Amino acid sequence: MIFFQRLFTAIQRQVAIVLAIATYENNRKSTASSIGAWETIVGPLQLILFFIGMRVGFSLLRGSNRFAAGGTSDMYFNVVMFISTGFIMVFLFRIVALKALSGLKLRAPLYYPRIKPLDILMALAVNDFRAIATISLGIMGLVWLFTWSFQLDSPGLAFVVYMLTILMAMGFGICVTFLSNLNKWIVRVIKRLIARVLIFTSGIFFATFELPEYARPFVTWNPVLHSVELFRYSINNQYPIPDISFNYLVCCSMLLIGFSLILYRTNELQLLEANDD
Repeated sequence: MIFFQRLFTAIQRQVAIVLAIATYENNRKSTASSIGAWETIVGPLQLILFFIGMRVGFSLLRGSNRFAAGGTSDMYFNVVMFISTGFIMVFLFRIVALKALSGLKLRAPLYYPRIKPLDILMALAVNDFRAIATISLGIMGLVWLFTWSFQLDSPGLAFVVYMLTILMAMGFGICVTFLSNLNKWIVRVIKRLIARVLIFTSGIFFATFELPEYARPFVTWNPVLHSVELFRYSINNQYPIPDISFNYLVCCSMLLIGFSLILYRTNELQLLEANDD
């Protein structure tokens, strides 16, 4: 009984530390930007609107309905839902992974023995999760309002996919952070891969079932694609997801976060020295 009390107290203390750092980060951003803490929402929202505009423009050039997703995926989603659901998951992975690459550095006001780089990363992930969740709920709410069709077939699956994507991004970023201590150019290469290869293979602009069967192995290696398609499936269970596996997403997330935590535990001092010079 004493063990569980200590465990519960330790969890409460850790949650309080992470939330305190998250609040500090929000306050810091609110003073460093003209739009304040809204920057974490306005930035992604602008990109989502840009991608939606591109997809609608291509649809108009092909003579398609401007509200269609530009393919057979319009049977299940309109263009706003299709693009936003893909972009939300990709951006969630991208922003958390990039902050893991460059956001583990302790900031001056946060020098305190109890605060570790991982605590800061978790706090940044909490803020990103709040921002992306706000955007996704807002977009889906507006679509449901204007179409008079509320649909969220598997809310539990949607939440689990969200959390797995965050864990996968944190694990990926921490692993690459330690690799960067060996070769600095690795970070530049990884950032370019995240910014380019990830976007074009993650299913933002296409559905997996629209691809020919022989072409699917070239994109289904990407675990972010699985999170995107599973998130769409959680909204509409009629949405087909061939070659998409929840188990694959779980394995990638657990392996990355597990391996990264082992690296972090055994090399935390090295990480502090490398990021605080």
